[in-house]
Amino acid sequence: MYKNRIESIVPLFLVILVALAIVACGPSAQRPQEDAVTTTKEAKSAGLPAADKLEVAKERGGLLKYPASAFGNPNDPHLTATANGRVYSMPVTNGIIKRDIYNNFAIAPDLAKSWEASKDGFTYTFKFQEGVKFHNTPPVNGREFVSEDAKYTLLRLTADPSVIVEKWKPRFQRALDFGAIQSIETPDKYTMVVNLKEPYAPFLDAVSQPASQVIPREFVEKFPEKIITEGMIGTGPFTPNEYRNQNIASYKRNPAYWKKDSAGGQLPYIDDLALLFFADEQTRYAAFRAKQIDLTSVTGEAMKSIMKDEPNVRAQQVPFNSVFNFRFNMKFKPFQDVKVRRAMHLAVDRQQFAEIIGQDLAIPAGPVTPIFPEMANTMDWLLSQPGYRKDKTQDLEEAKRLMNEAGYGDGFEVKGMFSLNTGDHISLLQDQLKPLKITLKADQVDYAGQWVPKATAGEFELSYMTHVFSTDADSILTAHLTTGGPRNYGKFSDAALDDLVMKQRTATNLEERRKWAQEAEKRALEVLPFIFVYSPFNTSLVQPWVHNAGNGPLSDSLPFIVEQAWVEKH
Repeated sequence: MYKNRIESIVPLFLVILVALAIVACGPSAQRPQEDAVTTTKEAKSAGLPAADKLEVAKERGGLLKYPASAFGNPNDPHLTATANGRVYSMPVTNGIIKRDIYNNFAIAPDLAKSWEASKDGFTYTFKFQEGVKFHNTPPVNGREFVSEDAKYTLLRLTADPSVIVEKWKPRFQRALDFGAIQSIETPDKYTMVVNLKEPYAPFLDAVSQPASQVIPREFVEKFPEKIITEGMIGTGPFTPNEYRNQNIASYKRNPAYWKKDSAGGQLPYIDDLALLFFADEQTRYAAFRAKQIDLTSVTGEAMKSIMKDEPNVRAQQVPFNSVFNFRFNMKFKPFQDVKVRRAMHLAVDRQQFAEIIGQDLAIPAGPVTPIFPEMANTMDWLLSQPGYRKDKTQDLEEAKRLMNEAGYGDGFEVKGMFSLNTGDHISLLQDQLKPLKITLKADQVDYAGQWVPKATAGEFELSYMTHVFSTDADSILTAHLTTGGPRNYGKFSDAALDDLVMKQRTATNLEERRKWAQEAEKRALEVLPFIFVYSPFNTSLVQPWVHNAGNGPLSDSLPFIVEQAWVEKH
């Protein structure tokens, strides 16, 4: 049964995610936009729904109500380390470029109407829209967006000392994504030229991410620490209305928004937006059933139940660019031995995790395969590797041998840090580690309040979490797996892996980059900084009166959904 499920999922998984590396134009290490694939036919053949077809609204006005599972810092998209955290500033801002949730996640224009990369990959030139205005709020008071604003945003993302306070530099974790920038020129109000120190293949992907939104300098510098502590100002389709922590974030339509729909009509279509906090899944599902919210992410079991009772509700599924994983901390002595790490890697049954925890809406995953298919090894290759094989007999025999060789034949006790609502994850891992005589003691903590600061400080032995990556494989390879990477919380270090990752970052053609990314994945599965487990599908339910809902990971697609979404009167 499981094999059949994998075979039905993989084609759509690969089709959709191949499009994630698409760009409008750039060096040969990046796919041109005209090569984009259409997913509708493949989605139907796999039995899964394709994305909403973008349409001009038949009705305007109304309120779109959206759930939130965690309230992070709602104000500063450049600082937050979590997808949930940055959601709250997104409706207020625009990016230089963005991902198009209605066109296979291709990189698309936003504030930049066009861009061009030099053949050697060292220079990117952006041409901006003219006449775009910031919100009519002090201290910007509706002034025009110009190229200097885009330059300021990129400098801030690099944690450049000219625009941030030095003591806050560690909080700018995405500086790694922009560290290749040598200089930025603004020859006129609507042109920005970015010069890189070396070719950096994921550059456009980094610029297109929701956490790279443009904010005005004078607004940031209202605050003595140069970190935004209240409100938000941007060029986006909505302006902030109210924010109450652990309760609600609401927004009003920006009447002077600069974008039009394909018929020349003013965007956005809706008048009001509300993000409502829900502490648990069941409360959120109850609110959706009661029609108190218009969209919600959902598990497989809940989806079947709700759709049985609500046949007009629409279900949407796409692969999620994340990997559920167990992260080793190299300060814990047993994990300093690769034999122990490998034994635990072999003992974990990924098929069980995908079926039981992923509710059969997930697939086993490595660091690259199958999440980033442009760069990945084949799925057949991954499923044939030790630790990924469905029959665990050989894996467990090898795991026990390695534990004996490492001097841990009698096992050991390890403390695991888990986020809340992960009881099933804990019990499943405990069962899978029993053959190795490893006793897992679990500590469940609040993600934003405890997991993030503890992980950042390296205050754990083993941690379990999902990590949401950008749409490029480098977002996991560099930040999480290389020596000194900003999210290498376990302080893992391997010179050979570092070298392979650097080679894929600086490759100037797709074939060369794929080669090094595949080798990096193989090396990661040898030295094992993580136990990579599975990647889930993002499944959402949409009320029948909501249109242009797209079909992307909810937390990352919100700013793009609200720009074009419209609701029927109901």
